[in-house]
Amino acid sequence: MSFCPPYTSPHISVKKDILPLEKALAALLSCARPTDQPLSLPLLEACGRVSAADLYASLPQPPFDRAQVDGYALHSADIALASPDSPVTLPVVQYLYAGGGPGEPLLPGQAARITTGAMMPPGADCVMWQEDTRVDGCDVIIAHKLSPGRNCRSLGHDVAVGRPLVRRGDVLHSGTLGLLAGQGHTQVCVYGSPTVSMLCTGDELCPPGTSLPKGGIYNISGTLLGVRLQKLGASIPSIKTCPDNYDRLRHHLETMLGHSHLIITTGGVSWGPRDLISRLTEELAAHHGGRLLFRGLHMKPGAMTLGAAAGGSVLLGLSGNPVAAAAAFELLAGPLIRKISGRARYGLQRQRGVMRNDFGSCRKDARRLMMARLEGTEVFMRPESESIGQPALWDDCNCFVDIPAGCPPLRRGMEVDVILA
Repeated sequence: MSFCPPYTSPHISVKKDILPLEKALAALLSCARPTDQPLSLPLLEACGRVSAADLYASLPQPPFDRAQVDGYALHSADIALASPDSPVTLPVVQYLYAGGGPGEPLLPGQAARITTGAMMPPGADCVMWQEDTRVDGCDVIIAHKLSPGRNCRSLGHDVAVGRPLVRRGDVLHSGTLGLLAGQGHTQVCVYGSPTVSMLCTGDELCPPGTSLPKGGIYNISGTLLGVRLQKLGASIPSIKTCPDNYDRLRHHLETMLGHSHLIITTGGVSWGPRDLISRLTEELAAHHGGRLLFRGLHMKPGAMTLGAAAGGSVLLGLSGNPVAAAAAFELLAGPLIRKISGRARYGLQRQRGVMRNDFGSCRKDARRLMMARLEGTEVFMRPESESIGQPALWDDCNCFVDIPAGCPPLRRGMEVDVILA
């Protein structure tokens, strides 16, 4: 049996091409571009999508002076001296309902019965709650004063004409879509979904649903990362599982380059003789006018991660270990997809947190980024004894605790640096 030596590229200096997380992410983001060809969607289908245009109010909200409560519209000056000992009696001269006109001008010394949402009569400057009044025939009796503008909204009070409603790059949600509906919009222009293809590699990998041979394992990463891609709003045209065969891997990657903003691979990114993704990535980058961006990360888990640009696509090679793959995915692919989606804010976000339990398994030889759950400023790290060896599989993790090299074990009450996932 002949021995195949480990693959080494003459173009790569190992130390030079292993980068800190932040530099690796910056290199990837510099190669990513928002999706082109925006599309128009009905408002009800646009929640979670990214606006492709700045939108401004063309109508004031409210579009007229409007009552905010059921009661009586009147002149505040008429009840300026009203009190329980000296109530004011006003004749009710008209009845106004939501959807009707503004009615007749209200003269001093008069009141109008009005419902919530109705147009204020000209001259009235406040609305007294009906529960704070007494009715005597055609008169209303009021026992306390109100300030001008109370319980009513003037034209344009909430939204003035020309006010920005949505900025390009904003993620649309029920509130902003409701504002657009209030302007009469039925459609909104959004960026298209980023297309992300996945290639899971390894002779040992088997797709779930097939028979498992000796030495084989089922492909976890395809489902684990595929679900996370969907949560990020990505379209996934292809998820392939492929053995360590140079020609087949190259064929899959070449095909994916043609229609993917981002290509994610798992496995084959180390320096062993069967780690073909490293070699293929470098070759494809050179062939398609791209470049290898980095060849590893100064962090654990996820040290064996590579990045490249080729043929208009960004390639992200993740470890075959699901835990390492999930960590690098959240920290690198998450921001990448947010930028490709057109979001204005896509980088890593940090904050300080306070440990709410001990975490004693800290390595002193490398920076560690450990998945955790953040509630406000409280950080909960799942003990490794409870994680079945795979914290990536716990869906309640929403952040990473950034543990510097040389840090002692974490203890309850300690402040830590947190990266939001």
